[in-house]
Amino acid sequence: MIRHISSTTFPPKDHYGVDILPLSFFENADYPGSPPIECLVLYKKKTSLPAARESFLETIRHYNLFSSRLIMIDENRFALLYCTDGFQYMVLPPLDADAAHISIDDVRHMMRHVKTLPGEPLFAVTIIPVRDGLLGGISCSHAIGDAVSLMLFLYAWGCIHYGNSFSKPSTQRLFSGNPVDFDTFDSVFAPPVSDLHETIRKRAENSQETTRYHRREYFSDKRLAEMKNGATSENENYRLSNNQIINAVLLKKYHNSIMPGTDQIRLRIPINLRYIHPDVDPLYIGNAVFSAVIGFSRAEINRMSVYRIACRLKEAIAKMRNEHYVRRIVCLSKFGIRYRGDIFKTLPPYNPDTDILAANLTHVNDLESLGLGDDVGRILYMGSTMQTSFTMLKEKHNRLFAEIRSRYPLESPTTTHGTAEVP
Repeated sequence: MIRHISSTTFPPKDHYGVDILPLSFFENADYPGSPPIECLVLYKKKTSLPAARESFLETIRHYNLFSSRLIMIDENRFALLYCTDGFQYMVLPPLDADAAHISIDDVRHMMRHVKTLPGEPLFAVTIIPVRDGLLGGISCSHAIGDAVSLMLFLYAWGCIHYGNSFSKPSTQRLFSGNPVDFDTFDSVFAPPVSDLHETIRKRAENSQETTRYHRREYFSDKRLAEMKNGATSENENYRLSNNQIINAVLLKKYHNSIMPGTDQIRLRIPINLRYIHPDVDPLYIGNAVFSAVIGFSRAEINRMSVYRIACRLKEAIAKMRNEHYVRRIVCLSKFGIRYRGDIFKTLPPYNPDTDILAANLTHVNDLESLGLGDDVGRILYMGSTMQTSFTMLKEKHNRLFAEIRSRYPLESPTTTHGTAEVP
């Protein structure tokens, strides 16, 4: 059992918003022990290693959530601690090859990976020089932010490094004080993994032990246009997005191999509150999403057309993407977004045996879409924290693709650079 933290040991409430930021009940339930978000970025412009490090440190000073460790402030309650050693920066020996000829999987194994556990740094960057630039491997705990937050950080880092202006992050969830020395905190705030709640300990162990399979599927503009025309001809009321069509195709094609042991499958699609909730700043740094949950039976997926599946996705998302609904479940406090607990009693937690997370990152995954231009760099890899997922991404010239991840082998060989076209 975890020792109860007495207020006489340390008065954390005196530090809230200064160097301690409590997590919401939603974050406490989902993020401790979970794997990090990870991506691999290629910066093409020639630059020195000292200049890259200095621009990174300057970015950290703006985005101080990325300089944090996780601490326990009460039994099964966690918080972020703004800390001088809350991030890691590592430079590896150069690789004598262009980035296009380097195995992404090999580079990922070389990266520093963070753990979302008490006392652990929550953000790490690994720099690897290559012939045509610098590879940056980023490992970021989900406790400090979602994928949009990470993209905003990378954008600012590039702007600072190349001397360009950028919009400063929102102050709606940032520390107001100076970072502290983690060693000055009593060890009671960083219990070992063996002392943690069984759910968190198993989550951390499973993230290390689970074998994951992945595949990349490309969707040409021509194919997507044909499918949209088909949807319109089947029912003129179908005004479907690329993302809805791609999700429907992937669900129909992969549900048997990804979810072999269940007859009920749920697709969870994150909804970004930054563009819906009127009180949430577009530059909010932290977790600003909730999931639309759409259920299907296996028989329904097999029977329904791609267009009909996509239409159900559209209808379910539309019910949640409105100001009235998000105001019922979310409010903004002085510590950031807070979810109202009674609403989530009716929403099932993520279950890797039945749930697939489908994330749309087509608008934020490449540096060109963030205004830096393809001559500066591009994102080579974007990982998922979930064991089963579809992640929609975009390369230059609007070339869309999806990364499919599963705990079970997929029907075709795993590939990182595959060019399979969806039939």
